[in-house]
Amino acid sequence: MTGSPYARLVVTGAAGFVGGHMLDHLLRSADRPGCLVALDIRKGRREGVEWETCDLAEPAAAAAAIRRWKPDGIIHLAAVTHGDDLAAFFRANVQASANLLAAACSLHPRPRVLVFGSAAQYGIAAREDERVDESHPLRGSTPYAVSKTVQEQWALLVGRAAPMHVTCIRPFNLLGPGQPADLVPATFLHQIARAVDGEIEEVLVGNTDTARDFIDVRDMAAATWALMKSDKVSPGAVFNLCSGEPVTIEEMLRACLELAGRPVPVRCDATRLKAFDVPKIVGNPAKLRSVTDWRPRISWKQSLEDMWHALRHEH
Repeated sequence: MTGSPYARLVVTGAAGFVGGHMLDHLLRSADRPGCLVALDIRKGRREGVEWETCDLAEPAAAAAAIRRWKPDGIIHLAAVTHGDDLAAFFRANVQASANLLAAACSLHPRPRVLVFGSAAQYGIAAREDERVDESHPLRGSTPYAVSKTVQEQWALLVGRAAPMHVTCIRPFNLLGPGQPADLVPATFLHQIARAVDGEIEEVLVGNTDTARDFIDVRDMAAATWALMKSDKVSPGAVFNLCSGEPVTIEEMLRACLELAGRPVPVRCDATRLKAFDVPKIVGNPAKLRSVTDWRPRISWKQSLEDMWHALRHEH
């Protein structure tokens, strides 16, 4: 497309919650890529998108896909986020990323690459009133957090050695239509919908005293594309993707319950309490705002309404 900064852009993890919204945003953009390529281990189809089923954890598969499409831009979203299998985290989050980056290095010219990390990399902030910026120590200790930190460090190392323009982002808690049902606040909304329909009698919750920094996934997509287009982003830069505003899980639960339109009983379920739970983490978005004109447009309450309406429409 005339006026696009990219002739061919690859989006990995395109069949997932985040990847689907990323494709939506790119397809709606006036300056969308001339050729938009979706890579995912799952099969898919989207109008206006070239789709390839590909396991990036297989070096030959990753190399073949990148050679075939020769992208000048890559947004790497593919990841494993939950589970108990340590090998699966390493394979999907570290090895797949390393394979993708190695394949990208073989191209001339080399593409611009954006690698999706996570605020989980920070772990527990030093002070509860602190807004965490990109210089904050990475103390994440869960399998997901550790794998994302290794992924990021390797990506930045490859970027320096190649050299190749690599950017890493650390998104905070994402929400929006299509959020997986096992994540807050989707887990609340799915249970509330079942209670309204008479399928269950009460909503089970874990610790609601924690506070998080929530960003709508559609705002995330806009920020990601803004970073990919910005000429102010230096190679090797790392950015938080966040609102800078805390929301307690209790506040979010109450807002979800209001959407039901009638009282729904709630009970704390001990099996939902985590052995390791960050009390509060809020990001500082100043660095991202210094290189783009991005600002979040969708409030967390609007996100909840959109999620509720999407969920009820499914039924």
